[in-house]
Amino acid sequence: MHSDVAISVKNLTKTYRIFGHPGDRIKQALTFGQKRYHKEFTALNDVSFEIKKGETVGIIGRNGSGKSTLLQLICGILKPTSGSVDVNGRISALLELGAGFNPEFTGRENVYFQGAVMGFTKAEMDARFDDIAAFADIGEFIEQPVRTYSSGMYMRLAFSVAISSEPEILIVDEAFSVGDVVFQHKSKKRILQLRDAGTSLLLVSHDRNAVAAMCHRCILLDKGHLAMDAMALDVMDYYYATIAANGGVAVRQTHSDFGKAQTLSGSGEAVVESIRLLDNANYEIEVLVPGQEVTLEFHVKSKEEIPRLILGFAIRDQFGQEIYGINTKSYDQELKNVSKGSNYIFRFSFFANIGIGTYSISTALTSTNDHLENNYQSCDLAYFFSVHNTGQRFFGGVAWLNPILEIHRF
Repeated sequence: MHSDVAISVKNLTKTYRIFGHPGDRIKQALTFGQKRYHKEFTALNDVSFEIKKGETVGIIGRNGSGKSTLLQLICGILKPTSGSVDVNGRISALLELGAGFNPEFTGRENVYFQGAVMGFTKAEMDARFDDIAAFADIGEFIEQPVRTYSSGMYMRLAFSVAISSEPEILIVDEAFSVGDVVFQHKSKKRILQLRDAGTSLLLVSHDRNAVAAMCHRCILLDKGHLAMDAMALDVMDYYYATIAANGGVAVRQTHSDFGKAQTLSGSGEAVVESIRLLDNANYEIEVLVPGQEVTLEFHVKSKEEIPRLILGFAIRDQFGQEIYGINTKSYDQELKNVSKGSNYIFRFSFFANIGIGTYSISTALTSTNDHLENNYQSCDLAYFFSVHNTGQRFFGGVAWLNPILEIHRF
């Protein structure tokens, strides 16, 4: 393996034996393998890829696609049926947080126990303990048995221990929902600090925004096979288009009215015919400046009679992170008893107090507050616009706050 490679996976296959009854395992052993009492399930089939040092790679795929098996093979928890995994560097995995905690031990005792498991001496853990305790921020509970902890406290301490090793390779499996909102932000910041310091990051998540924002490259697993390995945004677009197509109600296509590549899904009982972004003189624009007053206009048509109609939209940045989202239910403006062939214009007017960059708009037409149920039409990447700097408003960040400056001499 080359010195610049952190993880090398070659022709990796993992097959499990599934026994119908616990006694079948003994029966098969007594026949010395001459008679089979099991079925075989291949969770991972001939998968190969490399991750270079300092690279950030997302792993996505539906439940049962082989993601967890792959992680356990990389971490050495499982042995492959065939193929190989080579790891070059100190590895830390945020998989089942706190799985090794003893409920009768105090938080302090579990910290030192886990440190020993990771290969650290007592002196090394002495040097780390205060930082771990401060990051977990569970106060005096650090001296209490962990069986007395709430689930949030338990996960906070487990996360703090897991990241304390300053690993060269970090594997994160759906760990961004740990604890309360404040801790989620703090933990994500810590992961980003490790990444920016050169840690190789392998991120497994169903969170489109997290993968798009943190990973340049993404690997898609499908029924144990490596289905795609490419730029993160390309893989995410393909993944969601595939999900929609497999549901029998969606296609990935170019819609002539929007003129943009998009992912459409839904029953089609109501559709967004067109989207326009207008300035305060009612002229259509595609480029605006921070803080500009604009109107987002949606032309919606009902193809069938529907009892209730709600329109929602979300604005996302180039990393897929949602900047803002809302629907007409929030205004108590859902439409009821919509007749077939009806046409509506929805207009949302606001000041675009957002930062420099390119943005996309996603839409959803539903009868409920959740577009995953009773979905008439859901469209990702339905419309695009850009925010440019005119030379008068230089600032950093994603929001234009338009502060009032006062200077007083005294």
